[in-house]
Amino acid sequence: MTGFHATSENGNQHRAVARLRKKRYWSAKERLTKGFGKLLLLATLSAILLASSPVDAHALDPILAKRLDGEVLRVLDGDRTPSASIAIVQGGRLTYAAAYGQARISPAIPATTETRYQLASISKTFTAEALLLLEQDGKLRLDDLVSRWIPGLTGGDRITVRQLLEHISGYPDHYPQTYPAGSRTQPTTPDAIIAEWGRHPLLFEPGTRFRYSNLNYVIAGRIAEKASGESLFAFLQRRVFSPLNMSATMNLDDIGPQTPDVAVGYVRPALAALRPAPNEGRGWSFGAGEVVTTATDLARWDAAFLSGRLLVPQQAREEVTTPKLKDGSQSPYALGLFVSQRGGRRLFYHAGQSLGFLAINRIYPSEGIAVVVLTSDDSSSSAFIHIADRIAYLIVPPTKADAQARAVFAAVQQNRLDRSQASSDFNTYFDAKMAHTYAESLGPLGEPDSFDLLNEDQSDGLTTRVYDVSAGGRRLKVVEQLLADGLVESFEVQAAE
Repeated sequence: MTGFHATSENGNQHRAVARLRKKRYWSAKERLTKGFGKLLLLATLSAILLASSPVDAHALDPILAKRLDGEVLRVLDGDRTPSASIAIVQGGRLTYAAAYGQARISPAIPATTETRYQLASISKTFTAEALLLLEQDGKLRLDDLVSRWIPGLTGGDRITVRQLLEHISGYPDHYPQTYPAGSRTQPTTPDAIIAEWGRHPLLFEPGTRFRYSNLNYVIAGRIAEKASGESLFAFLQRRVFSPLNMSATMNLDDIGPQTPDVAVGYVRPALAALRPAPNEGRGWSFGAGEVVTTATDLARWDAAFLSGRLLVPQQAREEVTTPKLKDGSQSPYALGLFVSQRGGRRLFYHAGQSLGFLAINRIYPSEGIAVVVLTSDDSSSSAFIHIADRIAYLIVPPTKADAQARAVFAAVQQNRLDRSQASSDFNTYFDAKMAHTYAESLGPLGEPDSFDLLNEDQSDGLTTRVYDVSAGGRRLKVVEQLLADGLVESFEVQAAE
């Protein structure tokens, strides 16, 4: 659906996902007084017995899996999200998959690992890969001008196919709303979308700015069809989905009332109860958000991506290379994937929002790990991010920098800071009284559920790292400063809400 906007994890939040509102916590009594709350509570309590299923001989350690399940259930219960499906790749293998909650609230149908969810903007990863495969086949070049394939579009004689995929073309977004209305409730075609929106004035000169736009991928998908001689989804089915045994993967436009194992997406108008999301007309998802699949199918693609099974080296490099803009700055988006470099760790990811669904796919290339989280409520919940953060905390080895920050956090929780690891100025400030205050307020929170690096800066001989931390049901902001010799110059913990 709608928007297919993605969240950039380096702080840039694109419009639709940026509309996610601050999560609301509800007491168990309040949840039980609402029909949905009672249903979700029962569903989450039984989800592991019904749906958790290790899927590889090299499965996740059972103790770790149990802890992970508990974390996911706590997030769903706190965020009141109907269902979630997760999958984990380690060492090129799908090592764990589980589903939680209800795929349909009424009549109640439990989510399982076979339940399909809309991927929304994560679909762009596949559209970009289709173009890369066609370049690999010699059917087109990513540096072809758009006008070669679709004449008459604004700027088509100076915008390249690559710039479409990188969101630096200057084309506007043809679907900025988070709901279907008017013409968007009726069927359309890619050509109709392109004919109407592809002739609008450009928002900026190509290559000068990054601006996320679904129209880029509608145009790119149509170019893929012209170059391949077949429909975009048929090409992906033949070249990607079938070879990877992604048998549950479908086109949103092919989903009907009788299609089995498809989750219902839910929305929450204002503070009202959840209700099924409205429908949009066929064709509006083309190229930008049409893929419907399971977490395990998406994890199969992640495993192939990590092992380099789909693209030859040249195209594989292009897929994760971000462009330099004309002002010299680096764009955050490569070809169908965001690219983040923080704290010595590289991360590839994409998130997606459609009516009733939120999803995220994270790939940690150096560690050979991928995390997939699919959820079925897009109204007010950030459960998909919280779940992904908790999984990453449990299974992704921390970098040296992150391990050091975690160790300092644990030390101040227990009032056991190694003073030899701190500067003289910090030791003076962080005296016995301050250390006791930190330990008294932070110690009861226990071990964190997540510890995510948000930002890193080096200036004036200081390295400053900002972390988003979840512990004991609280979200915290941790700011650590280190001197050039590695001594702690400052360690500040604040409430994030």
